[in-house]
Amino acid sequence: MEMKSEMNPINNPISTIVNHNLLTCRPDDTVAHCAHTMQAHGCSSILVEENGMPIGIWTEKDSLRMDVSNLAIFDRPVREFMNFPVKSIREDVTIGAAAVRFKEEKVRHLLVINDDNTPIGIITQTDVILKHGEEYYLTVKTVEQTITQTAPMAHESLSLHDTLKIISNSPQAAVCVQFEDGYGIITEKDVTRFLSQRQFPQTAGEAASRPLKTISKDANLLETRNQLVKTGFRHLGVHNHNGDIIGLISFSGILSSLQFEYVRRINTILEERSQALRTSQNNLHLAHKIIEASLDGIIIADAEGKIAYVNPTFTHVTGYSAEEAIGHTPALLKSGRHEKGYYQKMWEQLKKDGYWQGEIWNRRKNGEVYPEWLTITAIKNDAGDIFQYAGIFCDITERKNQEKQIQRLAYFDELTKLPNRRLFSDRLNMAVERAKRHDSKLSIMFVDLDHFKKINDTLGHNTGDAILEEAAERLKKCTRGEDTVARMGGDEFILLFPEIDSVDEVIKVAQRIIDAFSKPFTVQEHTLFVTASLGMSVFPEDGEDVETIIKHADAAMYRSKAEGRSTFNLFNPSFTEQGMRQLQIETALRSAIAKNEFELYYQPQAKAPNGNIIAAEALLRWHNDEIGKIGPAEFIPIAEEIGLISEIGTWVLETVCKQLKEWRDKDYPAMTIGVNIAPEQITNHHFPKLVQDLLDQYELNGSCLEIEITEGSFIDNPEQVKSNLHALKQIGVRIAIDDFGTGYSNLSYLRRLPVDHLKIDQSFIHGMFNDEGNRQLIKTILSMSENLGMQSIAEGVESQPQAEFLSEGGCSIIQGYFLSKPKPADEFEKHFQIPTKQKE
Repeated sequence: MEMKSEMNPINNPISTIVNHNLLTCRPDDTVAHCAHTMQAHGCSSILVEENGMPIGIWTEKDSLRMDVSNLAIFDRPVREFMNFPVKSIREDVTIGAAAVRFKEEKVRHLLVINDDNTPIGIITQTDVILKHGEEYYLTVKTVEQTITQTAPMAHESLSLHDTLKIISNSPQAAVCVQFEDGYGIITEKDVTRFLSQRQFPQTAGEAASRPLKTISKDANLLETRNQLVKTGFRHLGVHNHNGDIIGLISFSGILSSLQFEYVRRINTILEERSQALRTSQNNLHLAHKIIEASLDGIIIADAEGKIAYVNPTFTHVTGYSAEEAIGHTPALLKSGRHEKGYYQKMWEQLKKDGYWQGEIWNRRKNGEVYPEWLTITAIKNDAGDIFQYAGIFCDITERKNQEKQIQRLAYFDELTKLPNRRLFSDRLNMAVERAKRHDSKLSIMFVDLDHFKKINDTLGHNTGDAILEEAAERLKKCTRGEDTVARMGGDEFILLFPEIDSVDEVIKVAQRIIDAFSKPFTVQEHTLFVTASLGMSVFPEDGEDVETIIKHADAAMYRSKAEGRSTFNLFNPSFTEQGMRQLQIETALRSAIAKNEFELYYQPQAKAPNGNIIAAEALLRWHNDEIGKIGPAEFIPIAEEIGLISEIGTWVLETVCKQLKEWRDKDYPAMTIGVNIAPEQITNHHFPKLVQDLLDQYELNGSCLEIEITEGSFIDNPEQVKSNLHALKQIGVRIAIDDFGTGYSNLSYLRRLPVDHLKIDQSFIHGMFNDEGNRQLIKTILSMSENLGMQSIAEGVESQPQAEFLSEGGCSIIQGYFLSKPKPADEFEKHFQIPTKQKE
């Protein structure tokens, strides 16, 4: 099957499309846990590793093998249902070769490995379909021509157990559910979702997603692919003109159709060539003359693969004479571009099917590598044994060059060789659809050269063109390989940044571009200064469609020009009040520590029965001269988003240690200070060493610190959190679970952690006398903490009745306005009359 070179990305390595978000689990993890992890990350597979080595893979399809009638299935280990060994593929293999590999292995997921055999990601059939590049074929092939089986059906009353049997036996891995008023669908992805929720519906009707999204049988495959991408679904129902469902279509079906077309083309050409050879046998003399005069190169080899005959065109194309070729194998022409397995499969197919056809790279006698289209036919004798091979090939170098030229004219700017408006629009539309499907972000950036018209008018278009070429090179050097830099026309460029994690990434690129354009351009002995104005928008924050985000990025660019040029603006923060405040906070946060704007307040903790102060919690406060006071509830999430929370957390820890040393030097009573730690900090394996270093620096004992973490800290990396907590406990640091009862409570896991205190969230304390449920919940937590060998801390205590109720219930420690509001360190000392250092 012919490839369209640069127009068709099928020749690109799969490393360009591989999903590096590689989910892993242990073989003893439960299927419910694995399903939950896959659902949370939007992935259809998870790699099973043992001692750092992949031993199996579990996919959504494997969930169909579960016995949904057995409630114990949720806690069965994934090793019982995983597929092994894991099918893998190297990252430098082309997308086209990956499509063939999916067909051969009969799988929908392949593990991608690098040169060191280290897993780097997963590639799926969906990834291949989106990058296959056969848009022309997809437009001429209808859905009706593709579907080969009727849609599997299940009535809404059918049990889920029996429904899953239908799905398991269905090539589509899905089943249509028939309701009185329409259709729904159940797929293997739904079964995985039920596993993650630890609950299976009883019937097909309860489990089905409704309504079933459909497409007409007359729609072409390109429309179908785009509809699948747009909706984010894996299956569409196929309806006829009466509205009846006649089949299902999926990415897998489209890929099979592409592979079928590939084989059909091979068979057609082979049949034509074989027919010509069969006809020529009736007149050997005529056949010889035809072969001699053929514009295609022809090789005849014996059953051992040794060349017995070549025609003059073979010599013209390869440079090898008949005398130099005869007696050798075709390996004489090997280019080195294909792996050994490529040739092995070629010969295996020849012996099995009697033919092989495809594009292959060979090497001429002078060392030049060139592409050719080759057809090999196995010729059998009357006994049915292969005694010769006939190879017919043509040099397709010129055709490929023409295709590249056509592609360049259609999709690339002739001057700068950058993608043009048309190609950029295609890439942006695909990137937006992918971002919607994966719930991710992307950004676009307009770049307009300042005062460019003046250069064209004064120095001429040749100078202007040279400036544009150099500008294009500078923009490319400022971006990543996966980004797109395009020329929209004139002196205007537009950049696409797919799948960004935060706006900070684009801001950094913008600053690099501003810096790059601050350097002079030297053109035709002229030294010119050409700056650039930039405007950026982010999807989906600044618009949920292509037209809107382009318009907003353009508006932001014109704002940059209005502000004096040679600068950049991000649309959302510039044009909304809320965005402006967030931008102010983000900007101020980056220098808050350097400007000494943070301060710690301390709120006491007392023993519930007698009220003696034994500890305190450090609470962060921030005041900025321009913004004023900003509460932690507002600035902490922003700090987490822009990656500053660990730096701020380190400042808090060091400030607390410094304050503890100061109080100790004044002979104040021993005091334990609680510090809130963000999930990003407690999941960092360097965190225990950071704490140990600070304690050593200020000559403190570990017992003077209490690390407070929320229940949500265990979700992403529970084993690392567990390891860090044990390491902290080893150096004497106390551990508290903050806001207990409001988040992710896994009591079985909690029992294995070295926790000293459970902090009852203040929301339960505030409503304790208005809500019997709150009082019961508080009693339950107090009883549970006692049974687990932990002490309890009640936050938000504001009255004597609350304190008495908690004390009677066995609460160990209270904290809240009943004792004191949080105060700065100096007021904290005075309020509690901490004795000053005695004079000797």
